[in-house]
Amino acid sequence: MSVYDPGQLLAGYRSMSMLAGLVERGGRPAAVSPTVPLWAGEKQYGWFPVDVVGGDRRLAVVTNRRLLLGDESFALRTVTGLRPRPDEWALALDVRGHGTMEVIGPWVPWLGVVLCAEIYGAAWPPGYARMIPAPRRAKRLVTIQ
Repeated sequence: MSVYDPGQLLAGYRSMSMLAGLVERGGRPAAVSPTVPLWAGEKQYGWFPVDVVGGDRRLAVVTNRRLLLGDESFALRTVTGLRPRPDEWALALDVRGHGTMEVIGPWVPWLGVVLCAEIYGAAWPPGYARMIPAPRRAKRLVTIQ
């Protein structure tokens, strides 16, 4: 993995955590202003650099219908498997007709949640346990009289 600023790593992981919580409560990723031409009905969710394992650094653009990695475009309907590793800022994707590819970068954990939300309607792929530690419950304050 290339060297990334620790602030970016933390920001990407926190964004993943917040988005996963939102998706688990029935929410959806928020669209942003597009940076690429979109298809009819398509919404862009984000764009950021990623490192493709065995390749080079590319600009990733994620929409509700496609994942663009540099000059390549993959329809989400062709993604047959996702294996997120947020603690390593990594995501492996199985893409019909292209095999397996792995991307790494500060915003890749967030990307994994966006893709899962669009493909599976959940924060994580089927069969994955919740990958973010549950927040601690505050102890109830008891007044002693």
